Amino acid sequence: MSRAAFLLLLGAGLAAAAVDVRWSGGLYPRFQLDPMGSTFELMGAEVVAQAQVSSATRDIMTAFVQVYASGAMTQMGDWLRGFHFGQAYALLPLGLGWPSVKVGQAVVPFGLLAAYDVHTQIVQTPYARTLGLRLDPGIGLEGAAGSLDYSLWVSNGSGPDRMDSDRDKVISARLAPKFLWGDAEIMPGLSGLAGSLPYWPIESLGTMGWGPRSLARKYRLGLDNTADWGPLTIRLEAVAGYDSSFSSRPVFGYYAEARYAFTRWFEPLLAYDGWYAAGSARTLSAGLSLKHPDFSLVELQTVYERRFTRTESINESDWRFITQLAARF
Repeated sequence: MSRAAFLLLLGAGLAAAAVDVRWSGGLYPRFQLDPMGSTFELMGAEVVAQAQVSSATRDIMTAFVQVYASGAMTQMGDWLRGFHFGQAYALLPLGLGWPSVKVGQAVVPFGLLAAYDVHTQIVQTPYARTLGLRLDPGIGLEGAAGSLDYSLWVSNGSGPDRMDSDRDKVISARLAPKFLWGDAEIMPGLSGLAGSLPYWPIESLGTMGWGPRSLARKYRLGLDNTADWGPLTIRLEAVAGYDSSFSSRPVFGYYAEARYAFTRWFEPLLAYDGWYAAGSARTLSAGLSLKHPDFSLVELQTVYERRFTRTESINESDWRFITQLAARF
C-alpha cells in the first residue's frame, strides 16, 4: 500500500470517529517561610487538554497534553519546571486483553511515580534524587493482566522538551499486583531501570533547578508498596543501585509516607525520606491537607520540613514552612 493510500485511509477513519475533548487546568500559589525570609508566589498555572477518539465499536486513541502557562518555576530554572509540567502523549489500545502503546512525553514508570500522581502534592517522593527526572520523551507499553499492572518505557533520559543529548536510551519497567489483605487494599511494585540520566552530587542538590552538570549511567532497582486501610494510607519505597560513571560504591534511598483522613476534608500526613550517595540527604515532613467535599477542586496543603545534608565537607540542616493552594477547574 502506498503512503498516500495509507494516509487517505487513516484520514477517513479519523473523520468517521467521534472525538471528545475535555479541558481542565490549575493554579498553584504558594507561601514559603524559611531562614532566608518569606515568599509568596504563583508556582505554576497550567492548561490541560484530554481527547478521547473512538469509533462505534472501540476506543481508538487517548491524547493528553499539559501546558505550563505561567508561574515562578520559570525563574527557578527550566529543570524544576520539567519535574511537574510538560506531559504530552498518546495512548493507543491494541485490543481487549492487550496492552496499550504509549508514545510521547510522560512520567517514567518507576516506583511510586507509576501509581501516585505527585504533581499537585506539597510533599514529593524522592524521584529527583533517585532518578534525576520525572518526565521523559519515549515510547512504551502499559496494561493489566488480571490484577497485575505492568509497564515498559524506553526514553531519552534527557528530560522533557529536550533532544536526546547522548543517544543512550533509558529502559524502565514495573510490575504491580493488586490484592486485598483483610480490610486493606495492597499494591506492591517491583521496578527496574537502566540508562544514562542526569547526575547531581549530594552537595549540588540545592541548585538542581538549573539543570544537571553531567550525565551518569544509572542502574536502579526499586520496591514500593501502597496500602489503603480505611482512612489510613501508607506509601513505602526503597531504591538501590549505582552510578557507573562516577563511583563503584552503591547508592540507595527510601521513602515512607502515612496519611490519615480523620474526616472527608481533614487529612494529616507524615513523611520521611533519605538518599545516600557519597553523603546523605534526608527530609522529615509533617503537614496536613484540607479539602472540603463540596469544593473538591480546591485543596489547601501545608507542611513543615526539616532537611539534613551531610558529605565530607558539609554537615548542615535547615527548615522551611510551606502552604500551597491547589485550585483546579
